[in-house]
Amino acid sequence: MKVEGRKPKAEGRPKVEIRKGACVFVAGTDTGVGKTFVSAEVVRALRRAGVHAGAVKPFATGNRDDARVLQAAMDGELTLKEINPVFFRRPLAPMVAARLEKKRVALRVKLPVKRFDLLLVEGVGGWLVPLTERVTVADWVARQGWPIIIVARAGLGTINHTLLTVESARRRGVKIAGVILNDVNKAGAATARRNAAVLRRLTRLPVFLSVEKLAGKVAASLRDASQ
Repeated sequence: MKVEGRKPKAEGRPKVEIRKGACVFVAGTDTGVGKTFVSAEVVRALRRAGVHAGAVKPFATGNRDDARVLQAAMDGELTLKEINPVFFRRPLAPMVAARLEKKRVALRVKLPVKRFDLLLVEGVGGWLVPLTERVTVADWVARQGWPIIIVARAGLGTINHTLLTVESARRRGVKIAGVILNDVNKAGAATARRNAAVLRRLTRLPVFLSVEKLAGKVAASLRDASQ
């Protein structure tokens, strides 16, 4: 809900309560915005804070490099198949890759949820990438009922892309735990801070510029929910 006249805080605890044993989806405003980097770094930061966190990427195309990054962040706790159960060789949207390879996209995937205090589930490409002709990433996440963290670029264009992603998620009833602007150094600190301030005001969501701060807020939310 937008509250007129109230100045948004710089950063805050995720508005969505995150409980132990939960899944949180890591969504991107586009492909290549840094979902894997953010997921891996959040897992590492949470583990340093005493939270047994894990990360998976159910759908991937082209290669399994992202799955290997997540595997390293978990010190090899999961196999590549466990991290990425649905894979297509062609570096295209899953719907397109599956069609060219004459395969089907399995939407029912088994995830190792019970093995972790918190499981991050990284998306493939952007928020509205089609998994099948009828189901997008957004639709699939909405069916799971998971909250999401949105990863966006810090620089030019991020306000539009982030607002579109937020609007789409809210239309589907998906709860948003927060937004993180990635690659701040490339955008420049002043630009990143300005874009973050605008997005906080327009979305009324926590917007982070630091993975460590995001992980800290997630860990605090887990502690609060367990009390």
